[in-house]
Amino acid sequence: MKTSEQQCVDLRKHFIRPSQLMKGDSPPACYARTNLELPKTIASASLQYTAFGIVEPWLNGQPLNDDRFLPGWSDYRKRVYVVKKPVGHVLKKGSNILGFILGNGWAGFTYGPWEHAKCLVDFTALSAELSVEYTDGTKASFVSTPDWRWAQGPVTSQSLYHGEHYDARKKLTDWTTPNFDKRRWKTGKAVSAPQIELTPRKCPPVRVTEQLAPEKIWKGSNGHWLVDFGQNLVGVVRLQVKEKSGQKIKLRFAEMLQDDGQLYTENLRGARATDIYICSGNGKETISPRWTFHGFRYAEIDGLSHPPKPEEISAQVLHNDLKPTGNFKTSNTLINQLQRCIVWGQRGNFLEAPTDCPQRDERLGWSGDAQVFVKTACFNYDCEDFYRQWMDAMRDGQRTDGAFPDLAPDVLGWHGNAGWGDAGIIVPHAVWQFYGNTSIVAENWSAMESYLSFLIERGNEYIQPETVYGDWLAVDAQRPEWGPTPKDLIGTAYFARDAGLISEMAQAIGKLTEANRYATLQTNVQRAFQKRYITPEGLVLGDTQTSYLLALAFDLVPENLVSAAGERLIEKLKARDWHLSTGFLGTPLLNPVLTKIGRTDVAYKVLEQETYPGWLYPILNGATTMWERWNSWTREHGFGPVEMNSFNHYAYGAIGEWLYATVAGLNVDNSTEQPIVSFSPRPGNSLKSASASLMIKQGKLACGWKLNSQGLKLKIDIPKGAKSRVSIPAKSWRTVQVNGKSVSRTPAIEPYQNGRFPSATLKPGSYEIVVPKKNVVIANLGQLHSE
Repeated sequence: MKTSEQQCVDLRKHFIRPSQLMKGDSPPACYARTNLELPKTIASASLQYTAFGIVEPWLNGQPLNDDRFLPGWSDYRKRVYVVKKPVGHVLKKGSNILGFILGNGWAGFTYGPWEHAKCLVDFTALSAELSVEYTDGTKASFVSTPDWRWAQGPVTSQSLYHGEHYDARKKLTDWTTPNFDKRRWKTGKAVSAPQIELTPRKCPPVRVTEQLAPEKIWKGSNGHWLVDFGQNLVGVVRLQVKEKSGQKIKLRFAEMLQDDGQLYTENLRGARATDIYICSGNGKETISPRWTFHGFRYAEIDGLSHPPKPEEISAQVLHNDLKPTGNFKTSNTLINQLQRCIVWGQRGNFLEAPTDCPQRDERLGWSGDAQVFVKTACFNYDCEDFYRQWMDAMRDGQRTDGAFPDLAPDVLGWHGNAGWGDAGIIVPHAVWQFYGNTSIVAENWSAMESYLSFLIERGNEYIQPETVYGDWLAVDAQRPEWGPTPKDLIGTAYFARDAGLISEMAQAIGKLTEANRYATLQTNVQRAFQKRYITPEGLVLGDTQTSYLLALAFDLVPENLVSAAGERLIEKLKARDWHLSTGFLGTPLLNPVLTKIGRTDVAYKVLEQETYPGWLYPILNGATTMWERWNSWTREHGFGPVEMNSFNHYAYGAIGEWLYATVAGLNVDNSTEQPIVSFSPRPGNSLKSASASLMIKQGKLACGWKLNSQGLKLKIDIPKGAKSRVSIPAKSWRTVQVNGKSVSRTPAIEPYQNGRFPSATLKPGSYEIVVPKKNVVIANLGQLHSE
């Protein structure tokens, strides 16, 4: 390993790979090692490394961490991430052996659905620097060079889509210790890397965050063992075996079972999702793949000489190790399961990018899915740095004309489609508002302005052209992209929304001229929308649920026509017996818009429908994660269209934002200097209780309510430093008790009237608010409108 007195080096100049290029969609992993001679006592040291592909660092016989898939997924044409770790505690004076295992990950072969798959970099390579400071104050730097030694080992095949093949007979024992036999190891080759950015990672890496025991183990009709973990998840199986040398253990994975009890794998399309382990015969062995991941609830095991024991098997749950922040529950077990599906769907798809699905030959960071789900995601987990890192890929994939990509990292080369490219503005705005940090705005400001310029240039007097996806997978669509809502209407609605959001962000970072300019642009687009798409009677072109939802959600309806447009939306829902007919863009807006127009009663009615289509229908059909289609599987018809039938697809989980903010009543806006916390629960329909909590930088927020024969009891907890307000579901403040006293005798609460509901500002502390039964407002269709 080359020594340099330079403390920091340009890692782009030190990429190396094996002398023989590993080809194919599932090549072996490669092992690299070098000897470091350290002549003095070490005071401190750090290792920084990066790769095209994924690497696992080893030092003096031990792996340096248990993180997975580092340095992470990026657009390799523009950027790779750099990982830096302190290693002084592992180094010693004298001989040290540094090693890396290099695998494909998202590099080195085509990635994406087989008919669209592309390769952003057609080789794997790594680059590393070890910086050492000795106790005498001198420093040294060691960098990767072609004279590193390379070999293949037990990982004979590895692919994110297809799985890992591991031959334990080829295990390299002590390969990073000085006495290792290196005679069969060959020198490597230098790689000319493109002039890309080397960027420190922003978010926590992928780790095993949970281990699930099997719920059931049985022998299938084909003689193979089947394991049900009870939960659709993303990760790998850990299995302990004791078999003879050369025994082949084969594991296959699926989200569902067929009627005959065998794995349902047709929806995986080209992904083989198969792990193979060849036993060494040296006693008890542990199968635990590190170079792949699968989306599954069920595993099939072939090759065991004895029945597997439950204690020998676990599912290792993998995703970026984000901190959980929110919690939500109600008195309705189906809605509680819906929340669990939302959370598990997020966990499964937050693996280096907000992917659409984690199981088939796709697993791509579709921006449309990301933007509709971003607020829900931030309730469940601390996602600020995750989205900041993903926005790197959105910028890297941006075209020269300003169009954001439809997915990031940009594997497919599709750009600027309405509802997808707009994520480049919607996501930074949502993250800034939720966390109060303008870093994501500043980092993406130029890119966001370029996207607005693209929309301006593409528009015809502000009206946007039709783009591809429309209201994707709308219930009435004969094909996913053939939803009945006019596509130019969708694009123009998002154009107005984008202009308004960027105006707010400009104000937040002190760009007042730009704020005014984009506010004027928003007004102009609104007027163009109204002229083209809204009649004098308040009808919206297309006359679909999504047409009205977009117009009402994005404030595109003239104030004097909001009531008429809202009533027409209600008529459209009633005509379907209170069922939705929306797709990926309309569905997330449905319940928030209904609450916005004063019809939370209808929102509850739609939410609690147990028949197709709606949120609880998959729950009643056994869902443990969100589905791509409302009818991905039914008792009557079996599985949905095989070409697009994911059972872990979080987009429809965007209802979670409304569950937190309206059902439990907990919301937060950190876009001001002091966070504004609002508590505005809206009890409705069959619910007897609901509660939510959320960790913010000031502490834990909590809000919960219960209904009984005497009335409603509301409990609120506010940490110090949070400015808060409450809006209670009551007719007035009269008869309301706060901590056992009337409002007038409670100095910590300052009451006022906000529209229909009595409101107040609250000081930090804990509150119990009691509303007598006759004073409570319940959102229940056919009895009393909610607002």
